[in-house]
Formats: sequence, structure tokens, C-alpha cells
Amino acid sequence: MPGRNGTGIRRSSRVTLQVPLKIYEPGSNKRVLVEEASAVKVSLWGGLVPLKATVNRDQKLFLVNQATGETAESKVAYLGPMQLGGRRLRLVAIEFLRPSPGFWGLVFPAAEASRSHTTQYAH
Repeated sequence: MPGRNGTGIRRSSRVTLQVPLKIYEPGSNKRVLVEEASAVKVSLWGGLVPLKATVNRDQKLFLVNQATGETAESKVAYLGPMQLGGRRLRLVAIEFLRPSPGFWGLVFPAAEASRSHTTQYAH
């Protein structure tokens, strides 16, 4: 659903959190390590990860949270440029293919609870 400025409305809030990940590409018999990286923003539906490796939009990836051992199947939803300390990285938005509420080790508020409500008071 588009918002006031024409952009999409977020399904859940984002949290700035550095989470160490191992990112794998699915293979026929085994997974192939793409890169070890850290997510910089996370949400109930995925996260943002700066990567050196080349990935493509809609490419399927497996994420492993190195702190919790949780694994989530995902896809690349967005690719954007990014500079970090003189290194050229690509900012990659990852979207989970299935709900993975415990992947980041956080509890996110319900969508309804995060919306602002207007209260009217009688005078």
C-alpha cells in the first residue's frame, strides 16, 4: 500500500543492529559460502547487509545468524551502492521467504501496536 509520498508502507519497524552473518548460495548438494558480513538494519521481514560479493535481485540466499545459529531462506529484494571507509560495497536488502520472527534474536512489536493512534478527548 503506498504511503503519502508514494513509497511503500513498512510492514514492521527497522532496528539498527549489527548482526554477524554467514551468507550462502543454495547449491545442488551443499551450500556455497558467498560471504561473511554483518547486517546493519534488521526488521521482522529481513534486513540490510553491505556486501562485497556480487549478488542479483531475486537471488535466493541462506542467512545464518552467527550469534544464534538460526538459519533463514531469503531473497535479494534491493541492490544499492554504498561506500564504507573507502571500500566499495553494495547495500543489499534481504527479504525472508518465510516468516522468521526469531532470526535476529529480537522481539518485534506487532504491526498494529507500532502504528500511531489518534485519541480524541471530550471538552
